[in-house]
Amino acid sequence: MKVLIIGGGFMGSALANYFEANDVKVLIYEASESKRNELKRKQNSKITIIDELINIEKLDFIIEAIPENLEAKQQLFANLEQQFSSEVTLCTNTSSYLVSEVAELMKQKNRLIGTHFFSPADISPLVEVVPSMYTDQSRIDHVMLFLSKVKKKPVLLKKEIQGFVANRLQSALTREAMSLVEKGIVSAEELDFIAKWSLGIRLANTGPLEQRDINGLDTHLAITQYVYPTLENRTTPLPILEEKCSNNALGIKTKKGFYNWESIDIQAYQTRKNTILKQVIEVVANNESEG
Repeated sequence: MKVLIIGGGFMGSALANYFEANDVKVLIYEASESKRNELKRKQNSKITIIDELINIEKLDFIIEAIPENLEAKQQLFANLEQQFSSEVTLCTNTSSYLVSEVAELMKQKNRLIGTHFFSPADISPLVEVVPSMYTDQSRIDHVMLFLSKVKKKPVLLKKEIQGFVANRLQSALTREAMSLVEKGIVSAEELDFIAKWSLGIRLANTGPLEQRDINGLDTHLAITQYVYPTLENRTTPLPILEEKCSNNALGIKTKKGFYNWESIDIQAYQTRKNTILKQVIEVVANNESEG
């Protein structure tokens, strides 16, 4: 198999490393010269870094991993379908847009499919595979087989929807979390502590609907009738989020967000988190195999 990744940022470079480690020939196209130079310093020497989109022989997939900008993605795929053979399956790693919208400017819309990888992509196994209303079944089958062969865990969504599944679950949880902090009910640190030591450890073992069956759906119904009316349900960003972004408190990248990151060794922090994530994945995988 041979894959071209468009975009050499955090996601693209992680995907490249993962595929290369699983015996896939990988090329990365990166428009920025400074980023290309950085990639050449950091990436495995077996990964080819290119600075222009040229014809590549025996290419199977192109995976787009550019920033989340709908117009940029639309234009990119309109160009890619003209530059590369129809045998090449085109994949978007969008985490929010409808794949049908991304394909809007394409003439061969049946070539495009969503492959939503999760960060860090070289560690997280799940991939949401999202066909649009146009995607050929042969493309779907080809992608599912490829991802399974490289030891990812692909899940095929039956319908496309904004944000797909995992990000919708995450968005609902995060909206409620920010609302609780905004209302002064808990601090950010306290909220994360509660989430990690209740939902976090349980979700690694039991999914939310499985847990509802265990608890009893009648019990859950009674809770929803009392709690649902009080849940955060606004359809616009919360003021606490808008305020932090307007003050350049963007998280790790600006050293401040809900937490103060000024004195944290970010590389050591991320290494530790990745180690823990690998351990959790191993435990979950063992549980699945025994089940």
